[in-house]
Amino acid sequence: MSKEMEAQSTYNTLCATLDNMKWRYDKEEDKLVVRTSAVGKDLTMKLYIKVDAERSVMYLKSGMPFKIPSERIDDIAKAIIMANWSMLNGSFEMDLTDGYTAFKMVVPFMESLISEKTCHYMINLSCKMIDTYNDKFKSLAEGNMTLSEFKDFADKVFA
Repeated sequence: MSKEMEAQSTYNTLCATLDNMKWRYDKEEDKLVVRTSAVGKDLTMKLYIKVDAERSVMYLKSGMPFKIPSERIDDIAKAIIMANWSMLNGSFEMDLTDGYTAFKMVVPFMESLISEKTCHYMINLSCKMIDTYNDKFKSLAEGNMTLSEFKDFADKVFA
C-alpha cells in the first residue's frame, strides 16, 4: 500500500472514530486535517489532528488557550520538563520566541493500519494530559503558583 493510501485509510479511521464518539469536528479532507475541541474541568481544549502522508504519522496538537508572559518563560520551560518526565506518550512543548505552549502526540503508521482504538486512545490521552496540566501551567504563568508547587503537583500525577 502506498504512503498516500495508508494516510487516507488512517484519516478515514480517525473520522470514523470521532463519529462513533459522537464528536463534532471540522474536516479539511484535502489536507487530511481535523479540528475539534473538548471541554475540560476548567478550559476548552482545541484539538488539531493531521495525518501526514510524507512522514507516515498522525499527530495531534493542542495549544494552551493563554499566553505565557516573557518573564515566565523560564519557569514554564522547567515546568514542561517536569510534566514530560513521567509521560510515556505525548509531550508538552513551547516556542521560546513567543511562549506558545502546546501538547503534542504522534502516532506512526508506517506500513500499518491504525485502528479506531488507537485513535480513541490518542484523543482521550491527549485530553486527559491537557486537562491535568493546563490549569497548572496557567497558574504558574500568572504567578499564582510557584515552580516548587508545580513540581510537587507533577510528582504526584502518576505516583
